[in-house]
Amino acid sequence: MEVAGGKALRRLILISTDLLLVAFATVLAIMLRGNFDTFQEALVSLIPYMVIFLGCASIVFLVGGLDRTPWRYSSVADHLQIIVLTAVVILLALVLTFAANRLEGVARSLPVIQGGLIVTFLVSARGVARSWFVQQRGTNGINGNVHSNGHPHETVLVVGVNTVSELFLCSVREFASQVQVAGVLSEDPAMRGRAIQQKPILGTVKELWDILESLEVHGMSVDRIVVSTPADRLLPDALKTLLDLEKSSDIVVHFLSERLGFEDFSKASASSGRERSIVHGQIALARAEDVKHVNSVRKPFWMLKRIVDCFFAAFLIFTLAPVVALVACVVALDVGFPVIFWQQRPGSYGRPFRLYKFRTMGAPHDKGSRQIPDDQRLSAVGQILRRSRLDELPQVYNVLIGDMSFIGPRPLLPRDQCPDYADRLLVRPGITGWAQVNGGRIISPLDKWILDIWYVQNASFMLDFRIALRTVQMILFGDRINTEAVYYARSDLYPTLKAPVLAEMTPAE
Repeated sequence: MEVAGGKALRRLILISTDLLLVAFATVLAIMLRGNFDTFQEALVSLIPYMVIFLGCASIVFLVGGLDRTPWRYSSVADHLQIIVLTAVVILLALVLTFAANRLEGVARSLPVIQGGLIVTFLVSARGVARSWFVQQRGTNGINGNVHSNGHPHETVLVVGVNTVSELFLCSVREFASQVQVAGVLSEDPAMRGRAIQQKPILGTVKELWDILESLEVHGMSVDRIVVSTPADRLLPDALKTLLDLEKSSDIVVHFLSERLGFEDFSKASASSGRERSIVHGQIALARAEDVKHVNSVRKPFWMLKRIVDCFFAAFLIFTLAPVVALVACVVALDVGFPVIFWQQRPGSYGRPFRLYKFRTMGAPHDKGSRQIPDDQRLSAVGQILRRSRLDELPQVYNVLIGDMSFIGPRPLLPRDQCPDYADRLLVRPGITGWAQVNGGRIISPLDKWILDIWYVQNASFMLDFRIALRTVQMILFGDRINTEAVYYARSDLYPTLKAPVLAEMTPAE
């Protein structure tokens, strides 16, 4: 009974908070629609509409189950649910108000402004709660690429579609948050495209090399392959592929039947039990002892910055929807589907996340299965999208869910993130940053890292405002190296730079 009562209380708090945000958004919409001189008169005349609207919202939100998902677990599906339910509430309120008083005092633009603000506030509130929850988890033991138990993050492929593989996936989800499952391989080609425990079946074991290359394109380096099917039940070609892969790479192949003590497979694969001193594809991430909370005395700044990011992200997703739809159509006509491309990048404290972009390159192979060079895959439309940075519009969603910030160090591929510059991972990566506006793509990697670290140590709202203005200038006039900013950052950080970094700097520099 106590559990049920606590659950009901939580849902009551959630729905009450949503209704308060709806009421605030409605008042703000009335204020924006009119002017401050006539605001009180407009507010009084719209009381019937407001009462009807809040009544409809309370009923529709409860029936629609908007209060069922805790805010810290909100996802894209919840955000879409907010948009749909808000549209239903507006239509229902307009119908009832029209029946009551013929929409007296309700301007045509008021529901549009009201709907946009409601969606922005509700989505922003959930985004802030989700970010706070992730940050709390991070401060309680998840730092860099090292989990609280000391084991680094690793990416795993599972071979086999059976009860054992389902049990393994459930165990990973329950006990091993440091393990990321990239997907599942099956021996049956007909299983391709399906999912097991919400993990996609990428293909067959015979296609293992192609699948690994495809994952590498997305920035995911597989560290371990877990085989749930006993070795003696695998097809000979599949078994040979797995053993050849382990012999020719640093990817470890683990047979669950062997690990559980049900068979001795050591004679067939002496190397299957070997351990590596580093994790393939994750060596670039910061070690736990290198990760310290930056500017802890300025923690309120980073929290406020996250709230501002979340609000503007929700607002931009709503206002830029026509532009995003237009770019998506152009990309679809240019390079086809899918229009969105993703890569795995190290984010705040080295936690991997998916960075989204519009596709600007065609397929890697032609109809004859011949590989196409990258410079030939980039189309004229793709060059325009990259030059104008329109290909990065989907990253506003990364900002909304807390993976990124509007301004911060640009996220690199794991192989490009050097441990000597781990300080740049102490904050959320950004769509634009201090290094981008002071040289961008034409600056050396060393100077880019130094500028990023300088930003982490000197971040402020004024600096973010300067970066935002310079980003517009960069888009209009292209990348230009700001030697003064580079020199100042080097001079400021010189006493704290590590020996490997100083070794890369020539005396003339």
